[in-house]
Amino acid sequence: MMKLRKIIIMAFSFIAIVSLMVGVRIIDTANVKAASLTTATFTMENGAAARINTLTDENGNAIENNGLRFSAEISPTEFTALKEAGAKFGMVIVAKDLVKTVEITEETVFGANPSFYFSNQTETANGKIAMLNVENAACADIDEDENIEICGSIVNLAVLNFTRSFIGRAYVVIPQTDESGAITGYSYQFAPYYDGNVANNTRCIYYVAQRAIEVQATNNDVLKQKYIDEFAKTERYTDYQYRYNVQHHYTYKNGEETKTYTHTESFYAQLNTNVSAEPVGKPTGTDELGGLNFIFNVNTSKETQAGIVYAAGMQTLHLYYDQSSEISEEDKETTLDTILEKFLSVEEEDVLHNFDVNTAEGGTWEAKPVTGDDEKPTGINLYTKSPNSDQEVTLSVDFFKDLYAYGVSTVSFSFYALKNGKNENYDYTMYKGNTDEKLPFRDVSTNDDHRVEINISDLMVDGVVVYSVRIDLGNSSSSKDGNYFFENVEFGFPTKATAV
Repeated sequence: MMKLRKIIIMAFSFIAIVSLMVGVRIIDTANVKAASLTTATFTMENGAAARINTLTDENGNAIENNGLRFSAEISPTEFTALKEAGAKFGMVIVAKDLVKTVEITEETVFGANPSFYFSNQTETANGKIAMLNVENAACADIDEDENIEICGSIVNLAVLNFTRSFIGRAYVVIPQTDESGAITGYSYQFAPYYDGNVANNTRCIYYVAQRAIEVQATNNDVLKQKYIDEFAKTERYTDYQYRYNVQHHYTYKNGEETKTYTHTESFYAQLNTNVSAEPVGKPTGTDELGGLNFIFNVNTSKETQAGIVYAAGMQTLHLYYDQSSEISEEDKETTLDTILEKFLSVEEEDVLHNFDVNTAEGGTWEAKPVTGDDEKPTGINLYTKSPNSDQEVTLSVDFFKDLYAYGVSTVSFSFYALKNGKNENYDYTMYKGNTDEKLPFRDVSTNDDHRVEINISDLMVDGVVVYSVRIDLGNSSSSKDGNYFFENVEFGFPTKATAV
């Protein structure tokens, strides 16, 4: 099958489609039995391809144009038999928004009262739907397998139509003959859509360019310049937002049968924006699973939890959940907000949930929550009357385990000292748990906020979170006031995913 990464461009136009088959054999159609002709292997290939080359006119001058190519394939045996019987292959292409309840069939395209008219052959609409008919489509083996590809393109699209979706479907015209070999008519057979789904053969040129750039190393500069950069100049790029979908898949047991419930949500953002989906604790949109508990499956979801916004609503992020009977009634309502709120709550002096302060002998450190306008904790304030004492702050392993189970990949926070009423940065070292191995972190500070970011994967061994985070503050980092803040915690989610 043709792979998307292999962008092979053939020269087509609305007016002239040149067959690659040269020197077709003259045969006696009377000797060909229609019953022996089959099209069992005739099927559309998945997706479409974008033109990357430049055409030339009859004088050899370069013609910059664009093109969206659809293709089908057929086995060499069936292809040869059909061609020897005088059959011809073609491709019809129509804008998706023009096709609502009408299907592309022999009757609607080539019947006595068709629903479509061929815009490249006549200007007479008569209330019918405009369709491009590529007769004598190019036929050649252009990929790794032995099958013959049937290709047809729509070209010279207006830039504003780069995000407009088109449907492509190949067909074969088979002549019908009588006993004398005289042609008495023609039959038309359309290639089935890939996997029987018209969505697999519905594409816009912008999306094809986006995906091609993602999966291939060659021709990316041409694709970006030709399609991405050109469309970026239009208001449809700057002023419009485009839909992307998030699907939550809940796997559960119904007796002995394993079933999956899927809930789909739609969101909007600018093209090429990095987006990610956050897991939810309970299924929505159904009462059937109301009494069941689910755990977010991080490993299954991590490759499909984030990505960029594609044109034509082609981006769908997927999150997966497994049924669990082990979640307590108290924990099953837990969300990321409640995990953080519990983490920041000071439950006992010097000892906090998931947050532990160890001080050197003689030092007295206390902690209190920092609250926002809604009285919910936003951070923790550590303070002492003996600021020259050493101290360690430990963020427990349980905290990061909880976050990872909800799909969080990074944790960032403000960390600073308050001295004479002003925020000051100070030196500190982070370690993996009680080991001497330093923990890498990123400085993500802004002008007004000293922030660090921890990647949870750095706390893992063989896919399991095993380390806490130990922050060592020595004498050199003590402030005169002994007043330190840990606050403004933010969670990050994966920013790279495999598109589906």
